[in-house]
Amino acid sequence: MEIENKHKLIKWEEMNWEPGIYENTEMSYLYEDEQGRLCFLVKLHPGSFIPMHDHPRREFAYLIKGDLILNENEVMKEGDFLTAGLAESHDVRTENGALLYVFIDYHVIRQRIVEIETTS
Repeated sequence: MEIENKHKLIKWEEMNWEPGIYENTEMSYLYEDEQGRLCFLVKLHPGSFIPMHDHPRREFAYLIKGDLILNENEVMKEGDFLTAGLAESHDVRTENGALLYVFIDYHVIRQRIVEIETTS
């Protein structure tokens, strides 16, 4: 009788990186379940900017490396955790680059995050 593996291991050097949703970013999709919940890594290269946006459902993000600035005044450093959901909008930028682990309870390609128009 063959025993089915109960876990999935993806080695860093075997991760598949593809262009991210936003310019100057990359994503490596790690896992998706039947409900569309998704785990992935995001590389934000130096100077990256993600415009003000909202999420249709909950996002959880852990900053592995680098630093981010949220909404022009909140600094996120290595080891910091962020969660955001509907009506908890933010923009994201980095001067030096960053690597994030993200769990989000919807598929970001099929159910896009919603950019918010700002008045400047």
